[in-house]
Order: sequence, then structure tokens, then C-alpha cells
Amino acid sequence: MITIEDLLALSPELRAFGARPEMDPLTEEDALQEAQLLDVRFDALRSTVGLLFELRLALQLREGNTGVLVAHGVRDLSWTAGSRSTKLTAWTVGGSTPQNRNNMFGLKFGMWPEPGAQLRLVAQRAAFFTGDVPHLADAPPNYVEDDDSTIRAGLANWRSKFVPIHAVFLDPP
Repeated sequence: MITIEDLLALSPELRAFGARPEMDPLTEEDALQEAQLLDVRFDALRSTVGLLFELRLALQLREGNTGVLVAHGVRDLSWTAGSRSTKLTAWTVGGSTPQNRNNMFGLKFGMWPEPGAQLRLVAQRAAFFTGDVPHLADAPPNYVEDDDSTIRAGLANWRSKFVPIHAVFLDPP
């Protein structure tokens, strides 16, 4: 079994999970609707970005509890959000727009998590994985009522064990 962090390397053997998910976030608009963005990992040395998603509430991606978008050759990464009055925020994706029509640049990706944020990503190549983190409950923890340790135990993180179900890859020519 691998960890979510292992996906960031985009090893060739990960292509074995290349079955298409219900919707493809790399090519289909709003495929990530109602997923929650949990974490963003940027490795400047390797020009790699990983976006970690909670999928248990997602409308389109229902076959796994966790999603990971991995981008290599990152040219642009930006996050814009207003200040928050709460300690934790459920950044629920209201819309997402991939652009890769001519494949000259690989992937241009925009996402609008609520309440009031925007993420922009431009990269040469990308992959999206859906899968399961074993032992997660059917629903995410309650960010208002649960304590910090319950919340952390109830969410995927980069060191979580991960069982891939589907993967899609975007490799420009």
C-alpha cells in the first residue's frame, strides 16, 4: 500500500490505475463540485504541486473518499481568499475549470472554493487520483463541534495510507 505523499512522484507504475473516474477533473468543468480542498503542497525544488481533496461530499466523484491532483512543471500557483473568522474552514469547491485544449502548456486549472477563495494552477503535466484512505468514516468530521484530534483522525493527510481506484493523466506532446 502507498501513502498519498507517494503520488507526488508520479511514478510510471501509477499508470496501472489509469481507469477513468466518473468525471475527469483535468478535462471536465466542475468535476470537483462539492469536494473540499484539504491541503496544498508545493515543492519548489521539483516544481511540483499536490492538491488534496476530501471526496465524501463530492457530487461527481463518488467512488473514493479522497482525491489528489498532482501537477509537475508548475509555472503558476496562486491562492486568493479573504480573512476568516473561524479557526477551520471547509473550503468546498463551488466550481473548477480545466483548460488544456491545445496542450501547449499542459494544464491551466482554476478552482473556486467557498467561502470566497480562488486557486489558479498552470503546469506542464498533471494527474488526478481517486482512491480510499482506509478506516475513514462515511462522512467527514464536524469542524465546529469535534476537537482537533478527532478532526485530524477523520481526514486524509499526506502520510495517510492510500488505495488508488482511478487515475487520469495529462501529458502534453
